[in-house]
Amino acid sequence: MKPLYTALFLALCLNTHAMAQSAGAYRADDWGIVSLDGPEGEPISLRLAGVEFPRPGSPGHALAMQFLDRLLSEAPSVMVTGSGSRTDRYGHFVGDIDLGGQSLAARLVSDGYAMAYSWQNTRQEGASLLAMESQARENGRGLWADGVFVVRSPDPNLLALYLETVQIVEGRVVAVAEARERTYLNFGFDYRTDFTVSIAASDVSLFTEAGIDLAELEGRNVRVRGWLGAINGPSMTIDHPERLEVLTPFEAD
Repeated sequence: MKPLYTALFLALCLNTHAMAQSAGAYRADDWGIVSLDGPEGEPISLRLAGVEFPRPGSPGHALAMQFLDRLLSEAPSVMVTGSGSRTDRYGHFVGDIDLGGQSLAARLVSDGYAMAYSWQNTRQEGASLLAMESQARENGRGLWADGVFVVRSPDPNLLALYLETVQIVEGRVVAVAEARERTYLNFGFDYRTDFTVSIAASDVSLFTEAGIDLAELEGRNVRVRGWLGAINGPSMTIDHPERLEVLTPFEAD
């Protein structure tokens, strides 16, 4: 099958949620990218939507990949589900795998070997896995039991140990400020050293549409997830509401 026709065929199958695979080897690389053969024998490279694995070389990575490989190898059949219009910046299809009646992404999260994690084009999948992640965390399953996955406090000195990694941070918003086309959620009294979350002005409407008034978050407990960097103190930029859980409901007022 020629490359152009292969791409069109894959897009059609994925859009109809019907790319079946009845036999063959299913492989996952160190980043959790699943490789398998399509119905015509063409190779498919798939990134699971809504999940985040431990990065290669980090604690827990080998255990997560072993669990992923076991789920694939023990599946009686697989079916790739998702939308052919979604690819990541590396050209991988973005979707999920049905393991003969169960979702691969859901199994990984519910068993504690991946955390729920969304991008703007996988918001629905990430949101649907948050409750499963919460149960895995509360029951100490998988990497939550091993201390690999941890909900961290906003203590800047502790967060400084985890810069340049994906983290979940939970704490009280001390102040909300706007400056330079961004909204800042400050978790301490000194923005120059304390943990801060920022949202670009262009993304604020997404939070508003989800019922989150950023200006009203002061004094509330929230849980955020994302890439932990350093701008002044430890910082995190989020661009959609599924990366922010409001733990103190607005209705409580």
